[in-house]
Amino acid sequence: MRRINIFVRCIGLIARKFRYLQEVWILPWWGSGGLAAAPLWALDTVVLVIKIFSTCAMAVFRVFIPPAMKSLYGETVLITGAGAGVGRELAIQFAELGATVVCWDIDARRNNAVINEIRKKDGDCFGYTVDVTAREQVLSIAARMRQQMADISIVVSNAGTVTCAPLANLRPDTVARLVEVNLLAHFWVIQAFLPNMIERRQGHIVAVNSSAGLMPCADMVPYCAAKFGLRGLMDSLSEELRLDTWTKNINTTSVYLASISTGLYPPPSHRFVSWYSEITAKEAARLIIEGVRKNKKYVIIPSFMKSLIDLNNLMPYRIRIIFADFFNFGHRGWFCFC
Repeated sequence: MRRINIFVRCIGLIARKFRYLQEVWILPWWGSGGLAAAPLWALDTVVLVIKIFSTCAMAVFRVFIPPAMKSLYGETVLITGAGAGVGRELAIQFAELGATVVCWDIDARRNNAVINEIRKKDGDCFGYTVDVTAREQVLSIAARMRQQMADISIVVSNAGTVTCAPLANLRPDTVARLVEVNLLAHFWVIQAFLPNMIERRQGHIVAVNSSAGLMPCADMVPYCAAKFGLRGLMDSLSEELRLDTWTKNINTTSVYLASISTGLYPPPSHRFVSWYSEITAKEAARLIIEGVRKNKKYVIIPSFMKSLIDLNNLMPYRIRIIFADFFNFGHRGWFCFC
């Protein structure tokens, strides 16, 4: 594994050196238009082919020899929404792997119950009662934590809420709350801890999203809008960190969950419930942590969901909704052909 990392770093170093040579020497010498740009096109094409070939070779190699999972021992992990559901299971399992866990939740009673459970198992755990939608409160507690404990190395932005109802039936404050918890809160948490990660040149940011961030759902308009926004936030942040050499060791992971048996979401009603219904929060947390330890950009649960959605998005709109109505037979969408 160390040899692979050295090889990847060498490829990246060569690419950066070439870009510097191109911008400082080749571009001023040859110009930037017409036939003068032909050498640049040729060199860029060669680099493109080398990158594609090396990426494909590495992907094939990892099929046979998967990447080793990084150790979490000694890491300090912050988890928002840690009082129940997936957040609770994440806190317990991170602690079992030797990490120091910091639990944030707006419900002090539930949060303290998780902290006490972890401490009974001799785990290191601390807790704060936080409303993650209150930006000033998030920044204040983050600053206090930097004075009281080690730097946060992994941030798991997990807090979320959902309300299922037609948009016309939702009060304005309900819509605002859904957007604040499911989108804006992720901004405030990331902004509170990302500068310190940049200063240390390492860290890991995890955002727990939903399948509603990949495809639209009826009666969940504000929730879907917020989750689509979270998807854009994480994808854009990943690109921003990738393009800055200083932050290349800060990893991001976007988690997309389907039906989890936490009681927060309505039970699934699609046609193939017997094939895939719900998984437990414990199993979802295990898969998320496994993805984090492998530095995966995306963790999709179940794994086949992303492929189905990608295939669905390639279809014309009319064909897409025909298949959607067949899949989600509960709402009897065959009356709604258009």
